[in-house]
Amino acid sequence: MKVRTEARREAILETASQVFLESGYERASMAEIVKRIGGSKSTIYGYFASKEELFLAVTAATGDRHMAAALAEIAEYRGGDLEATLLRFAEKLVGFLTSDESVAAHRMVLGAAGHSDIGRLFYEAGPKRGLVVVTDMFRQAVALGELRREDPAILAQQFGGLVNAEQYHRWFHRDLPPLSRTQIKRSAQRAVDAFLRAYATDALLAGRPER
Repeated sequence: MKVRTEARREAILETASQVFLESGYERASMAEIVKRIGGSKSTIYGYFASKEELFLAVTAATGDRHMAAALAEIAEYRGGDLEATLLRFAEKLVGFLTSDESVAAHRMVLGAAGHSDIGRLFYEAGPKRGLVVVTDMFRQAVALGELRREDPAILAQQFGGLVNAEQYHRWFHRDLPPLSRTQIKRSAQRAVDAFLRAYATDALLAGRPER
């Protein structure tokens, strides 16, 4: 009986990530991944039933590596400094969205979504998971009187859209320079400012410094 190990799974994910980045989702092959890690196809299929499943595991692992700690903080929010919490999260999200891995993953999904389920599955495995956590946080903020009484799910979508508004063009350009730490912080601050101006209650806005 073959024994699965976490180390072997991580090695497969790392190799698969390299192949997907180099070749794109459609051109990447399980045979090439097997060739690089060694062994036989049964080695990979013992962990992942298909290329689609492997790609989703790669993207989920990438998202967890960049965003797990930030999402954990959001999930624990029970009131306090809403602006500071959102700003820390937005900075992490901007950094993730502009990473080579994230940009490449979105390009791959956009290229294949029109004729497969990969787009829906990618959304459910990645962005939707984050939206659920942010939605729950905004539900808390609404109950605490920090945000206006709007649908928390809509608030989460609006916030995500603002954070990504200055970044999504990277999906359509080659070799754009990475953002500096200062650029990431300023982009995140603009998104949070716009969100709070639109949805924060008067009580919360009254305590914010003028910008």
